[in-house]
Amino acid sequence: MTILYKYYSYAGGKAALKSQNLGFRKPEFFNDPFELTALSNSVGPVSKQETLKARIDQLKDQVAILCLTRSAFNPLMWAHYADQHQGFVIGYDVSGPFLNSPDYNLITVDSGDVLYTNTKTPFDLNPESMEALQGVYQYAMGFEGAADRALARRLFLTKHASWVYEEEVRVVKKVVDWTRTVEEDQADPFRSFYMLTRNIEPHEVPGIDFEPGYFVAPLNENARELYLYHHKMPVREVYIGARSTYEEDPEFPEIFQPERQVFKLDVNPTSWSFERRELRSQ
Repeated sequence: MTILYKYYSYAGGKAALKSQNLGFRKPEFFNDPFELTALSNSVGPVSKQETLKARIDQLKDQVAILCLTRSAFNPLMWAHYADQHQGFVIGYDVSGPFLNSPDYNLITVDSGDVLYTNTKTPFDLNPESMEALQGVYQYAMGFEGAADRALARRLFLTKHASWVYEEEVRVVKKVVDWTRTVEEDQADPFRSFYMLTRNIEPHEVPGIDFEPGYFVAPLNENARELYLYHHKMPVREVYIGARSTYEEDPEFPEIFQPERQVFKLDVNPTSWSFERRELRSQ
């Protein structure tokens, strides 16, 4: 069993524990503007550079990425992603085909360790490299063929060295398999997903007459291009932030399940690290 972790706000963590669904997001909506620019230091004809940019833009729209980490105890991660130490870290058992099978993922969890670097190596644009990039794109769409795994990892998993503290592991999932129908996709428990939306009210689109529910929008900014998969992930560990006020939450006992360990993180006064204290249901 391999456990990897995800940081959540308190409300987001409660929702994740209740649903046990993982959310994947399209990379163009990540907070780092350098995402998927590892190949931007390209060398070759201008026409090929334009083709490269267009193909990467298409790939951004074809996949969604899950970001996990190997550490549940990183103070910076708690501050940035877990509501300033008030949220949760959830430890998922990442075994099984949902995250490991190439049938569902362009990059699987067992090969998803992010690569950190201070420099960009020039990407030589030639017929072979362009064909390899086309193969990655076709594989992401669900068509048969052998994608260049090294090229896919270079594109999706390379980040600047300043992010190394995150110890990130990614899964790059094929959002839509173009060789299958929507009905076939939604019938597969490893492919079906939903999105958090709200109905657009008529006053928001003046001049257009429509019934409630005809137009929808993301529930909020955090839900934009977030794909929540119906597959239920096994939760093995739960960590509660050092500033959490979980004791005041009447629904908190629901977090305890037989297959989970629940811990509270406390600040160690003699070091710069946390101490974990196991909690048990009353």
